[in-house]
Amino acid sequence: MRTTKLGLGVGALAIALMSACGGPEPTEATGTGGIPIPPTTTDPDPAEADTGTILDVGNGSGGMADDGGNGDCTPLPTNATLTGTVHAPNLEIPISGALVYVTPEDPEPVPDGVYCAECVEIPCNSHFVLTEPDGTFELPAPAGAGQTLVVQKGQFMHRVDIDVVEGNNVIADADSNLPGEWNPDAGMWVPRIAVVESGNDSIFNVLAKIGMGSVDGNGGLVNGSENFDLLSQSDGGALLEDLDAMRQYHIIFIPCMSQVGMGSLGQTRLDNIRQWVEEGGKWYVTDWANEYLYQSFPNYQTLHGQSFDPDLGYYDTTGIVLDADLLAWLEALPAPLQDIGGGHPNLLSLPSVEIVDNWSGIDEIPSVIVQDQDGNDVDVGHHAWVEGVCPACTPSNELRPMTISAEYGCGRMMFSTYHTDEGEHPGLTPQELILLYIILEIGVCHDAPPPPPPPVG
Repeated sequence: MRTTKLGLGVGALAIALMSACGGPEPTEATGTGGIPIPPTTTDPDPAEADTGTILDVGNGSGGMADDGGNGDCTPLPTNATLTGTVHAPNLEIPISGALVYVTPEDPEPVPDGVYCAECVEIPCNSHFVLTEPDGTFELPAPAGAGQTLVVQKGQFMHRVDIDVVEGNNVIADADSNLPGEWNPDAGMWVPRIAVVESGNDSIFNVLAKIGMGSVDGNGGLVNGSENFDLLSQSDGGALLEDLDAMRQYHIIFIPCMSQVGMGSLGQTRLDNIRQWVEEGGKWYVTDWANEYLYQSFPNYQTLHGQSFDPDLGYYDTTGIVLDADLLAWLEALPAPLQDIGGGHPNLLSLPSVEIVDNWSGIDEIPSVIVQDQDGNDVDVGHHAWVEGVCPACTPSNELRPMTISAEYGCGRMMFSTYHTDEGEHPGLTPQELILLYIILEIGVCHDAPPPPPPPVG
């Protein structure tokens, strides 16, 4: 069966990230996010046309996958519509840019461990859509029993058996959400995640609040409920000494101050980190754990004071959301998520947002140029999601990147100058919501073989 590759988590949500990671800019031929768009056709009978219909991924709508122009894939007529909303595992946070499709076939499972994420192959006679910024979708489909509904973004994938009836089919939230656990027998896959424990930036609380664990009344993780691996600092250090153990994970978090009990960042760890990321791993570091970024990937960024001590004092600042798709998602969030109250920062002044508890600064994120398989220059350097001034830096009044991500081989690294979690509290602050967005976006696939990583140094 002929298929067309579709990038996960791209389209309306990841134009800038794909560009930063070597993906093509939107054009009439590719559309947003580098997803191939079939050429237009004026043939009134699509079954007889040589190509499929136009796929407008820029606003989340979709259509038929193309057959490559050979005309041997007959589109299935539609007499039904599936409508619903894709949420995070907690069934509260809408997810933008998620892939939704119906197929008579079972989807390929998410590999259990690090891998080079290739774009999903959608059967050429299947209809699909990407969700809108508010998480909603409207999917045309043929009626029939015994079909499979697939919802996916990055390594989050949910498959549900479904009978589609003629007319409108309202999909229950529990059938269209991103799952919160790894349970392939139940049609659920999530990223394999390791978090090194730190009381200063408790990322494990954020993961629990989005539905990958249970939380207590204060918004803290209920120990033992997590659907990820929470490692002590010594165990985190041991993990980085063992490349095969690292390969069990899709994402590894090294939050602020977790580095204190992890031991020395020696050459074995540096080599393992680079190899694991090159193979497809997603590496997330925050503020004072910054040596795990700048020593691992030295030519991607320069931190303020890096030559002597990049660990700065505490500062708050007003950030500006730079990424248009991140901004659209934040603006589309329901009111209770935009402002949780209690004196916490809110999203009521977008694109400006208060960013608290910063402990690092970024001086520069230069271009990092490598050549792809065709010999073309590609910039795999950092994409800035949020910027702001750094009162602890010199000069103190210039805008600097605060949240960044870049590509290294098949994988990606991410860094924030601030804590992503501000202790136990009900609800999610803007910083925590931005973390969720990036967790999803760093899982986006490569629509072409990624270029090799640059030399270190």
